[in-house]
Amino acid sequence: FETCKTPTVLYDNHISGNPKVTHVGVDNVEGMEMAVRFLKDLGHTKIGYLSSALQAYVYRQRHFAFFQAMQANGLHMDESLSGNADFINECLSLHLPRILDAGCTAIVCSHDLLAHSVMIHCLELGLRVPEDISILGFDDIPLCKYTIPPLSTIRQDRTNIGKSAFFALLNQLNNVYVNSLLLYPELIQRASCAEVTVK
Repeated sequence: FETCKTPTVLYDNHISGNPKVTHVGVDNVEGMEMAVRFLKDLGHTKIGYLSSALQAYVYRQRHFAFFQAMQANGLHMDESLSGNADFINECLSLHLPRILDAGCTAIVCSHDLLAHSVMIHCLELGLRVPEDISILGFDDIPLCKYTIPPLSTIRQDRTNIGKSAFFALLNQLNNVYVNSLLLYPELIQRASCAEVTVK
């Protein structure tokens, strides 16, 4: 894609230096700011972060944005309270126990399937969601409404992302080259997050 001469739009991936390639997606910085601020308002100050492997552009962006949001909200973030892995089961076995042992009261995940897996594993460990641990995902895939409990998440409007991709291609065909089109995310509050309870 660095040398591609065909009008191209990439979803959740960005190539620098080639005006023929436009990136469309949601504003991950804004999304992580919403997530961290929401959890902070619920009283969470020790928040963990789990992600799929950072080789993918979108997960690197969200990882960076999470730490930026923690700092912007005046919350201390220790790198030991985060983890990433190629496979979900690696996140669950390698990183989740350490985050739970450190006393985190909330976990933000880089995508909803990971968040759902974390939620199930916490329930298997005897933790109540959200009474003992709040969990928040990213993307708002259709599954989120039907998990137990329903998953709080940051929504990407897939229809509008599709419209943006068409708009970007149309612009390129008219010799108007757009680097990135980032849509505003939306915080979806469901039952997987709650106020911190004093024990």
